[in-house]
Amino acid sequence: MKNSVKRLLAVLMTATMTTGALTACGGSSASSGAAASSAGSAAASSAAASSAAVEEEYGPVLTRIKESGMMVLGTASGYMPYEFIDISSAGQDVIGVDMAMGEKIAEKLSEKLGVEVEMQIEDTTFSNTLAAIAADQVDIMIAGMSPTEERKQSMDFSDVYLKAEQRIMVRKEDADQYTDLSAFAGKTIAVQKTTTQEKIAQDLLTESTITSLEKIPVCVLELTTGKADAVVIESTVAQPYLIANPDLILCEATFPEERLYKDTAIAVPKGNEDFLEIINETIAECQDAGLVDQWIADYSAICAENNKAS
Repeated sequence: MKNSVKRLLAVLMTATMTTGALTACGGSSASSGAAASSAGSAAASSAAASSAAVEEEYGPVLTRIKESGMMVLGTASGYMPYEFIDISSAGQDVIGVDMAMGEKIAEKLSEKLGVEVEMQIEDTTFSNTLAAIAADQVDIMIAGMSPTEERKQSMDFSDVYLKAEQRIMVRKEDADQYTDLSAFAGKTIAVQKTTTQEKIAQDLLTESTITSLEKIPVCVLELTTGKADAVVIESTVAQPYLIANPDLILCEATFPEERLYKDTAIAVPKGNEDFLEIINETIAECQDAGLVDQWIADYSAICAENNKAS
């Protein structure tokens, strides 16, 4: 009997120990599962944070350019030698000082972003291009543009890459009568619409009739055909027309010092400081290498040949 009791107690103790061992094992497994789940969540959070950091590495325009491999450049051809149609090319390409600068910026973007960036030109009127850059519909605007305070309200500007004078172009046969601004009273002045030149004419030639047109070539045509008496024009832009048209000249009458000089800069949609840094770096490199002056000379010569051909 005693032996039976001992055997029963032994069986009960063994069962109890086995059950405890199994329970302990089960608890350890649950604890490990919870730890693994916690580690997985942490890893997922870390990955998400890393992804967000990559997305926030660039501003909106650079992000768009990096993803597409394309820099959309807004311009307004017909503003020689900044941008104009190359009539000798099969595709009637837009070329000029500004397009050469655009190519250099695209090259710099390729270097900085680690992807091949191509330049796509959106050529329209100056007014439409201004609206497009303000509405973030193009990535960059290079169009011989002056960074006025009014424009700075809706877009950001690069450093100045070119300076020029505001001048008045007239027919050479009439030049002697235009020695000061008062001589233009009662005269018709052609200007390109929504430009600095239009503003100057409206402010300083108040006794004249101001005719605002979409393109500079049309303004010059008005002058050569006698429909206008003068064109307010940037000195750099005037050069190709003077070379091609010996009957035209820049008259002696000049604007006051505070309105005489024009700065030219590049515009981007607001809130893209990182893009501006790359643009400014490119401008400095091009200026140091003498490329801007070389482009002006080269493209002015091409413009003159185009004008003669047409």
